[in-house]
Amino acid sequence: MTEKRSDYRKRQKKSLVDKVKSVFTDNDATEEVNVNPDFQRDDSERRRPLEGDGEEFYQAQQPIDKEKMREEKSLKLKKRLNSAILIVFVLIILVLLALFHL
Repeated sequence: MTEKRSDYRKRQKKSLVDKVKSVFTDNDATEEVNVNPDFQRDDSERRRPLEGDGEEFYQAQQPIDKEKMREEKSLKLKKRLNSAILIVFVLIILVLLALFHL
């Protein structure tokens, strides 16, 4: 016998309520996860910290010149605006030609 749509909806609705309830319960803290031993990190394999908390690396890679970035963005926007105006102008001309020619 095939399951009716109403039965399926009831079951889905019930499972949705259970999912919402499980979000607010604190069962995750007591639940233990079974992890493949090949992927577990050994205590002997510690990551070495970056010298100086990586500040030198970050500063060397990202020189920030806000004025230069602002100028580049404004030039890019001006080019886009000019191209959009040109496209609209060409389309208006084409429409006018089509109206008066046909």
